[in-house]
Amino acid sequence: MAVSIAPAILPTPGKALAQAAQSALPVLETPRLVLRAPSLADFALYAELVAGQRAAYFGGPMTEAEAWADFANYCAGWLLRGDGVFAITRAGETIGFLFAGCEPGDEALELGFLLSAEAEGHGYAFEAAQAALDHLFALGTETVVSYIEAANTRARALAERLGGVLVHQRESGTCTYRYRPDDADGSPEAYA
Repeated sequence: MAVSIAPAILPTPGKALAQAAQSALPVLETPRLVLRAPSLADFALYAELVAGQRAAYFGGPMTEAEAWADFANYCAGWLLRGDGVFAITRAGETIGFLFAGCEPGDEALELGFLLSAEAEGHGYAFEAAQAALDHLFALGTETVVSYIEAANTRARALAERLGGVLVHQRESGTCTYRYRPDDADGSPEAYA
């Protein structure tokens, strides 16, 4: 998919400033992955992922302009709220995205994940999400949620594998999974 959003391709003197700002954001490393701040170069994959039918579970499919607004909003979260989207990379290649932040109406920090079709089925989403949860809980976060469409059985299974507990299902079909840090004895805290 060719990306034609002008702000994403215009050369600016701000490239060095963007790199400096990105270096101040958290970088999470797992045995196989690096979760880092997104860059303009990541937008092409993001636009591709949210333009297809796979995006139906999270407000898509989106036009290129909608994808740019969504991507920019998630990236701006780092500056405005201290949360945002991570680019999930493997061997230097971006394979997906992980959101760890708040959107309007969220009851707590939200964990969301979106991987390319080629990256699915290898445990990357679990590995990235577990790293993000560990990071958030190490910062003192007491609860994290995922909002997942009931029909998205793979995402629901992943939430449960991560220790998420289904705490609510809306009439619309959206399920809320809640994650909490382990107690000192190693057992999950109460999910009341």
